Amino acid sequence: MKAIKPKRLKVDAIRLEILNELRKEGTVHKQELRKTVKTWRGEKPKFESLIGLTGQDTTVVTGPTGSEKAVNKWVWLDQGTRIRWALMSRDWRSKTTPRKFSSGRGSGRVVIAGRRAMQSRGIRPRPGIKAREWSTLLTKRRKRPFTRRMIKAMKRAANKAF
Repeated sequence: MKAIKPKRLKVDAIRLEILNELRKEGTVHKQELRKTVKTWRGEKPKFESLIGLTGQDTTVVTGPTGSEKAVNKWVWLDQGTRIRWALMSRDWRSKTTPRKFSSGRGSGRVVIAGRRAMQSRGIRPRPGIKAREWSTLLTKRRKRPFTRRMIKAMKRAANKAF
């Protein structure tokens, strides 16, 4: 009798195919998140994707990077705040709206900014910023396309595996 041995499985080919798809997904995430800061003046955060492939888990995490000021501003808008130590002009209109990636012109200006400035004038903190929920929206929007993309990548990888 003679044993039948299969060809060696090319694990690196599978891993490379999946990593390439994860990188592409990260690029899509960055493009979507850049829309949120498109009309910002001054410092804008950049977006960076981190990919992970451990065992059966594949992840793409995308978030803001850059100066602390720009990152904090983006996080405050994304997650919202309880209170705001700033007084806006009567014609104030935000550039962004909750649960939308677009960024418009907005209008108005900041009249008084900062806790100390407002307290010295006897002004209480204003209601907080409504959460824009961009990160939640991105996760929800990209879940199905990401799953489809990974299935296709695994099929291509299976063809290259032997």
